Amino acid sequence: MELNLKIISAGAGSGKTYRLTSEMVELLKGGVRASGIIATTFTKKAAAELQERVRVRLLEEGLTEQADELTNALIGTVHGLGVKLLRRFAFEAGLSPEVDIIADEDQQVMFNKSLATVLTQERMEDMDRFTHRLGLNKRGDYDWRQKVKQLTDVARSNDFSLEVLEKSKIKSFETFQQFLGKKTDRDPEEFYMMLRSKMEETIQQLEDNEDETKVTRAGIDTLKSLGNELRLRGSLDWHKWVKISKLKVGAKSKDEVEELKELARSHDTFPEFHEDIKQFIYKIFDIAIEAIREYEAYKKQRGLIDYIDMEIQVKRLLDHPHVREVLKSELDLLMVDEFQDTSPIQLEIFLKLSQIAKHSVWVGDPKQSIYGFRGADPKLMQAIIEKVGGVKPEDIQAYSWRSREDIVFATNAIFTKAFSQLPENQVVLKPKRLKIATADSKNQKSEPIEMGDAIHHWHFEADVEGKRLPGKPWMENCIANSVNTMLQKAPLVYPKDGEGCRALQAGDIAILCRSNAECQTLAEALHRTGLKAAIARTGLLYTAETKLILACLKFMLNKNDSLSIAEILKLASGKHIEEIIEDRLEFLEKNNEKKSRWAEEDFYIEKLNELRRATIELSSAELLDLVLEELDLRRIIARWGKVEQRLDNVDMMRRFALQYEEACNRLHTAASLGGFLLWLNDLEQNEKDTQGSGEGNDAVNVLTYHKSKGLEWAMVICHSLEGRLRSDVFGMHIVAESEEIDLNNILAGRWLRFWINPYSDQSGGTALAERLEVSEVSKMTKEQALQ
Repeated sequence: MELNLKIISAGAGSGKTYRLTSEMVELLKGGVRASGIIATTFTKKAAAELQERVRVRLLEEGLTEQADELTNALIGTVHGLGVKLLRRFAFEAGLSPEVDIIADEDQQVMFNKSLATVLTQERMEDMDRFTHRLGLNKRGDYDWRQKVKQLTDVARSNDFSLEVLEKSKIKSFETFQQFLGKKTDRDPEEFYMMLRSKMEETIQQLEDNEDETKVTRAGIDTLKSLGNELRLRGSLDWHKWVKISKLKVGAKSKDEVEELKELARSHDTFPEFHEDIKQFIYKIFDIAIEAIREYEAYKKQRGLIDYIDMEIQVKRLLDHPHVREVLKSELDLLMVDEFQDTSPIQLEIFLKLSQIAKHSVWVGDPKQSIYGFRGADPKLMQAIIEKVGGVKPEDIQAYSWRSREDIVFATNAIFTKAFSQLPENQVVLKPKRLKIATADSKNQKSEPIEMGDAIHHWHFEADVEGKRLPGKPWMENCIANSVNTMLQKAPLVYPKDGEGCRALQAGDIAILCRSNAECQTLAEALHRTGLKAAIARTGLLYTAETKLILACLKFMLNKNDSLSIAEILKLASGKHIEEIIEDRLEFLEKNNEKKSRWAEEDFYIEKLNELRRATIELSSAELLDLVLEELDLRRIIARWGKVEQRLDNVDMMRRFALQYEEACNRLHTAASLGGFLLWLNDLEQNEKDTQGSGEGNDAVNVLTYHKSKGLEWAMVICHSLEGRLRSDVFGMHIVAESEEIDLNNILAGRWLRFWINPYSDQSGGTALAERLEVSEVSKMTKEQALQ
């Protein structure tokens, strides 16, 4: 494959957008047509920023014609550009020019319907039984249905055929079985009889040997409990065999339990153990394959495609001779931003377009590849870089324009070790923000002493006995208190997009966590210290402002809804609950036979009654806006305090109303106020009723590391760094059958491996864990985690 491709290495804060802008401007000045540009970015915001920066630069250089024509360039996200290509070449793709792309939220609903059709009662009971036997649900957060969905997503996003999935099913178990003990022919009944007998014998020995230590007493209780379960059920879950093999007793009793522990350790030679693992893996694949077939049929009947279909269709479309011929005459420049985060299918699309385009520029940074869970594969990127002869020195952004010099030096020291496989000049950055200003530093003045050190290591001491650290939220409380102290000291910082320095504000701070749950815990800790936290959390429908809005909408839908009237009286009119109840009882007593309605003389109720008569044909979004304006609900809500957060939640409600109507349009169903209220209930049940983040200068930003990508703050606090690397060999992994990558067909020669952990939280210290630890699979997984 011949590639006319320039690859630019641009680390965080190294002026990537400026370089992209410069490349595009220079090529436009050199004869590239604006209408012949395809540029992909990771977000719509990045696309808009790139287009605006290029337009401004062109205008500054007097190239008004090119600036005007820039609107004809295709600059947007991969999905946005894919839709445009499909609609343009709909005939060649065999699709309608008005093809509808299923939104992600609709896709989940449709897939669930397809999955439901293939899940018989017997099949679900089987899966639940295997899940229990293998201890997968011991922690309570394992859902095998989600594994089916995950498997189908990975399979489809890698364009795996059903034949490849069948092969993957077989190879998944075969490769996993290599790490199990050699299967014996022993009869299961005989095995359980031996275990029961040995447990009873061991319990008796422990009770007779006069070992009264606490650990031995606990060991006896454990064996008695498991023995009772074995007698009642006739079997034990596999993680409980491991529990026996790890049984702890006092030094005096160690010899008495050794034979029992050895017997328990031999469970991985048991045919039933092998069969349980095999059946679970096979059944997950079988259900996924049937669900894919059903989902494809569902979409075909309705003339729909989702975003994965769109990518596959575009990939195949670019092999069509007529399409290639047309694009070859039109496409002057392909520009790819954040190439390290592209999925394998997207990467193949870009490679095909690069073969067609006269110029191709890809910009990215392998160090920032954080979307492996979405299918991004750094190995594929590296193969392409090697194919074009590596990154040329002049195409490496060598300077950091964003961070202070100590931060740059610290990250250089860390990254050169973590990314030792990369050339050093693609890893190390030179700071442009210096402590002592020079003629070419970004800061014109030297840093004032009030700025203090750029890097702080907070070390918290716990007043506890023993070595065990306190649990949550001890660490989060320590961080929150330290943030509060830091804000009181008000050190000087460089604000985002600012030239000078000023005192630190809460909104300048971001605290990064590994999980959403940790974000929530940290936000609560900040609240306890009196600080506001800007965090997107669920529970929108439980907030007072949303309850008031919903009460108004429900009353508009049903004028006899007394509960909604009561909520309006309490939240809008400010009446006490006792007063409302007394008023309601009095109304019921006096108006038993009259047709008057409760509280109709109240200002807000009267106003809503007037609106009802004039708003019959309004959509839910229009009605929501009207209610907010006519009743001046924002003013009422603002009186309750936490103004930014509450008004953000009001905006979220407006956003949800528009999303509901868009979903109805996509699915060709009628939108109604009642439908909107039911749709909101579904969001709440699925924990998707996200609140507004409440961002502002007085709120500390709390978010996950993944969500922080592409953002910047004056001060960043890295939480959860003590957590272990997620280098788990279990779960789903794409396996390449060859070390060589065929750039003409990068999706070929790969299969999907699915392994399970049959021991839940008892996996450590088992024979399986030891065999996996020294395996090549484990080494490769750890390398990927470090990268």
